[in-house]
This record gives sequence, structure tokens and C-alpha cells, in this order.
Amino acid sequence: MARPLHLFRSMLRSMTVAPLWLWAVDRDGRYTMSEGRLALFGVKPGELLGVSALEVFKDHHPDVVDALRHALAGQECRTLTSPSPGVELETWYVPLRGADGEISGAAGMATDASERLRTERDLRDKLEVIERQSSTIRALATPVIQVWDEVLCLPVIGIVDSARTAEMMQGLLESIVREQARYAIVDLTGVEVVDTSTADHLIQLFRAARVLGVEGILCGIRPAVAQTVVALGLELGSVRTMRSLRDALKWCIRARGDDRAVAGGARSSPTRSATRL
Repeated sequence: MARPLHLFRSMLRSMTVAPLWLWAVDRDGRYTMSEGRLALFGVKPGELLGVSALEVFKDHHPDVVDALRHALAGQECRTLTSPSPGVELETWYVPLRGADGEISGAAGMATDASERLRTERDLRDKLEVIERQSSTIRALATPVIQVWDEVLCLPVIGIVDSARTAEMMQGLLESIVREQARYAIVDLTGVEVVDTSTADHLIQLFRAARVLGVEGILCGIRPAVAQTVVALGLELGSVRTMRSLRDALKWCIRARGDDRAVAGGARSSPTRSATRL
């Protein structure tokens, strides 16, 4: 192992720009080699030779001490440390073995990963912003609006595919539970084309709403969409349809009033009977 380390040391001495630090320690953790652009890592040439790495890092970088102990025990590992503000080191640790296979020490290579890690963090932050924006756009594309007491409306605009229909179902069902709605209107006025899969998803949406005790109304079906539904042989008999959002809302308000009148009559019947008696 000494020969490869010697060759690598010679290479590092001839390289003036590589942000690398190559080091080796004996089985007691004392530095036997320290080469590279040491100033980047806050180390002076020859400063660490003969010094115990376990002692140098025990107070400020216990993770480095743990990694060294693992390497001296025969395990390869890696750490990320920050020796100074804005500087981050990525270090690999490998055990060194003698001709008899016994561990004679450990070696490692540290590189300045500050720029790469900053770039990764910036990219991750940008991806999170994009995801939040995409989530907002999806929410705006399928808004669920409370248009009356216990009445929700989902206006659909643009192209509707299976993925979007699934999002519509999830959003509508969550709103039904949250708002304790009794009626849900799906307005297709802004939809010009549907396919078999989309229509089937819409039917499943109304079935799911019915399971939650909600009456679903489909309105605003354009002539082209109606022709497609008929041509595809889709059965909408189980779904209540209305010509426009206005008609659907009027029906919901009337049905809601009728339900309340029935409920009020049921509550007052025992009282009237008792009075007659």
C-alpha cells in the first residue's frame, strides 16, 4: 500500500489547483502523511505529522473521530464536516492493511465540496419552489368553491385527463368532508373534450360522493361532449345532469329547502300530536 500512496503524494505535489488533501495515519491514529492544498483545509505543511488525529478532532468534530475509528476497525466510511464558515469538506476513510492482512492504519482523501453542496442545496430549494408552485397551479386548476350553504361547486376548465380527474376526485371528496356538504356540482362548461377514461372517472367521482351521503350534479355539458358520451355508449343514468350551473344551483337550493322542511315537520309532529291529545 505504501507504493500507491507514494505515487499519489507525488501527483498531489505536482498539482497546484486540485482542492484535495491526502492523509494517512498509523494504527494508533497518528498522522504519517499529509499532502495536498492544505491551506484550503486550515492545515499547514508538516503540522500534523506525528500528531494523533483522534486527539485533534475529538472536541470539535466527533464524527471525524468516529469515522477514523471505523476505518481503523476495517470499515470504509465518509463524512461531511465544516472546518470554517462557508467551507465544507467531504472525506473518505479506508483501512490500510499490511502484507499479512492485518490493519496497519488508515488513509483518506478530503476534498472541498463547498461549491458542489451549495449548488445541490440551491437546486433542491428551486425544486421545492417549483413543486409548491405546481401544487398551487393544480389547486387553481381544480378549485372547489362553496357556492351556498352545504353546496359545493367544482368548475372544470381545459383539458381533463385521468390524472387530473383523480386530483379532482381527491380535492372534492376532501372538501365534502371538511365543509360537511350535502350537494356537489361539477360544472363542465369549460371542457370541450372528454375521453372514455375521463368520463368513467367522473362517474366514479359521483359514486364516491354518494357514498359520503352527497347528491352530485353534473352541469354545463357542451354539445360536443354530449355527442362523445353518447358515441362512447357511456351510461350517465345514475348521475343527475343539468343544463347550466344556474339550473344546478337552483335545484340544490330548492332540494335543500325541501329537506329542511321535511326535517322540521318530522321534529314538530310529536308536539302537535301531544297538543291534540
